[in-house]
Amino acid sequence: MHDIITIIPSNQAIKRVRIGLATLLILIVNVISAQESMTLPKALSIALENNLDIKIADTNILIAESNNTWAQAGKTPTVSLNGYFNNNIVNNNNPASFLQGAYYAGTLGGSADANWVVYAGGRFEVAKDQLELLVRQEELNKDVNTHDLLRNVYQQYYNVLFQQQRLEVLRESYSLSQSKLRYEQVKKEYGTSNSLNIIQFENALATDSINIVTQSLQVNTAKQTLYSTLLVPLTSDYVYAEVLSVTDEAINAEKLQDALSEDNYTLKSLYILSDLNALNTRLAQAQRKPIVSLNGSLGIAESGFKIFDDNPMTGDPFEIVFGNQITGGINAAVTWDLYDGGVRKTAIETAQLEEEIAKLSVEQAAANLINQLDILIANYQSQRQLLRLTDDQIRLAEENLSMLDERFKGGLVTSLDYRTVQLQYLNAAFAKVNAIYNLILTKSEIDYLVGKFD
Repeated sequence: MHDIITIIPSNQAIKRVRIGLATLLILIVNVISAQESMTLPKALSIALENNLDIKIADTNILIAESNNTWAQAGKTPTVSLNGYFNNNIVNNNNPASFLQGAYYAGTLGGSADANWVVYAGGRFEVAKDQLELLVRQEELNKDVNTHDLLRNVYQQYYNVLFQQQRLEVLRESYSLSQSKLRYEQVKKEYGTSNSLNIIQFENALATDSINIVTQSLQVNTAKQTLYSTLLVPLTSDYVYAEVLSVTDEAINAEKLQDALSEDNYTLKSLYILSDLNALNTRLAQAQRKPIVSLNGSLGIAESGFKIFDDNPMTGDPFEIVFGNQITGGINAAVTWDLYDGGVRKTAIETAQLEEEIAKLSVEQAAANLINQLDILIANYQSQRQLLRLTDDQIRLAEENLSMLDERFKGGLVTSLDYRTVQLQYLNAAFAKVNAIYNLILTKSEIDYLVGKFD
């Protein structure tokens, strides 16, 4: 017989092991606590802070606001200062000319000129309204970018929770398969099971393992998609502690339609386009009216003149002669195109027709959006009902699995039958997770359509 040597650890060794385990536990806790949690409000806040399109939109709004002045519209007068310094040396050999020979003529002067269009038939007012409309358009562009961003972050965040919940279901299935495999292994040791049952549960465990790895990749992809939108490093390691859930709430179709008419961003864009066409009509009508302008100027000039010759009367060289001149004037002008062969009339009629088309486009878009909203509401109601049905389905699957577990332990069903029921439970759990996620997505699409993500 062989001697069996038993090694009994000393108290000091046991103490070192306990200290090591305690240290390892503290390190694990510190690593977990060091991970930052990600919540939906936090994701939305990061997205709004980092998004470059919104920052560009803010700059465009500042530019549009800076341009929104009466000066840019052309209503204010303009004043300009002009200066000049002319120098000329002439050698005139024309016998018919009053001045002959070489001489110098120079002038130094300046003027202030002002121009003011006093009346333009409403053109300035239209231009100012167009500048204000441009500010509204840039503000709307920012709102649209923000609206789209919030919808994307909202759906991407819940996609992470959705993929994590599917992973959790697979892990539960894996844990169940693992426990059954251990149970079969114990039964085999006592001769109440066989290798076939062991292999079947090992195959089930392998399948569950592959599914977990595949789903883990889906989780990572969902996180990276969200991080890409948030403009944070793709290697970020946030913890998503929230469990995918939804509140089964009824919605009021009438209130949603009212909100859609007021807050939908497609309609808001079309309203601006309609306003722009109305301004084009006013501008075309203004072409029929006259333009009255005033202009004035004030100038002063100092001139010098010298003949490069001697004075025949005295024999002395001619001295340079200086002179100055002051000018000023105010003028008025009226321009009125009375006849152009019908060009302005055609332009007005065209602008009015385009304005009418814009109004019809708003009505058509509103009708289409209401149809979309009705479809989404119908889908939402159907998915609410489907969620209730999946609750019943998973409850029955849990009861079936529980009852089969007792029969399996009693040897009344095979491992293959048990796996079949296990898969039914897995499908029921997936169906519930999918129903919750689809309900969340549909509700988010309704909110997006009616403009609730501001």
